[in-house]
Amino acid sequence: MNRRLWWVLAPLFIISVLVIIFLLLAKPVDKLVFWKQEAVRPSTVVTMEKVFICGDRYILSEGPAPQNLVKADARAVASRFPENAGWQVDLRLPTAVRITSKSDEFCPRHKLYRHLGLSGGFVVVFQGPLGFNHKLLRCERRLPEDSLTPGLREKLALGMNFGAQRPETQAQLRRELEFADETQLNAALENLDELQE
Repeated sequence: MNRRLWWVLAPLFIISVLVIIFLLLAKPVDKLVFWKQEAVRPSTVVTMEKVFICGDRYILSEGPAPQNLVKADARAVASRFPENAGWQVDLRLPTAVRITSKSDEFCPRHKLYRHLGLSGGFVVVFQGPLGFNHKLLRCERRLPEDSLTPGLREKLALGMNFGAQRPETQAQLRRELEFADETQLNAALENLDELQE
């Protein structure tokens, strides 16, 4: 019985001694993450970006940590860029920090986009690509919904629920109801007969 106990306790003793030696030699400041709180270092890559309502991302800056962030821990970084102020912080300390600003505007490219939809019984023009019916620019009172052909009325209704459509339908709606700028939109409105076919 003593021999069995010896075979169980001896390996446990050896493992315990090795763990203690490792912990003493590891210098917890540099090696063991759980012994300290990670912080931003001068070599930490900090990326600042802006995410627009359309989903596009623009990198504002990327490089070594600015001096005012060096030595800041996760809590300090999060308090400088609070979520309730529109920030999102992704910490991968000590190597990287990504700080994202959320914008309720369109990116410069999509800001020029226009698309047609329906609201209040009339054809309306929205800012941005299809699927973003947030900013109504104008109502085309000369184009009441009941004066449109059934085909165009259906396309406009599908466009108002763009995200729920199949990819093929989305592609077709983009070709017919989405415009890269105001000039293309106005040309399409003048030739509305073509859209109604």
